[in-house]
Amino acid sequence: MHAYNITNVNDDGTVPKKAAQNWKSYNNFRSGDLSDNNGTAAPDLKLLAPDSCVNECAGQDLANFWVQVGNVGAVALTAGAVIEVYVTKMGVETLDQEVPFDQVLQPGEFADSIMIQVNTADVESVRLFAKPKETECVVDPADELIIMAPFCMIPG
Repeated sequence: MHAYNITNVNDDGTVPKKAAQNWKSYNNFRSGDLSDNNGTAAPDLKLLAPDSCVNECAGQDLANFWVQVGNVGAVALTAGAVIEVYVTKMGVETLDQEVPFDQVLQPGEFADSIMIQVNTADVESVRLFAKPKETECVVDPADELIIMAPFCMIPG
């Protein structure tokens, strides 16, 4: 319909006698779109290792890495992400594992820490990269953590 806007019909399906002026609240006249009126707004992931958590040895060649995923972007992360874990051996980096992260994160929100266990035998470094399943505002170094050997110390 030529003059359609989202304030012509109430949420319950009824039609108001006088519709609110759409452009004052939504700035999306004729689009039917309830999303943010800034077309460039997107989530922006940040990956960090909390100070309160340390890398733990889980066996002779296993280390537990604790990380937090956060959204410092302008809109919610709704499709989730994957944390890619890369290991470097003899100067060659390879993808070791992918850890799913399916939590919705609002702007400014950080998830609880999660543990990722990595076999660190002969590993020189571990790189963890947060890869969103939707378009991200900025892809930058804040999306990853690089941890150099030694990864943990076994008491002894």
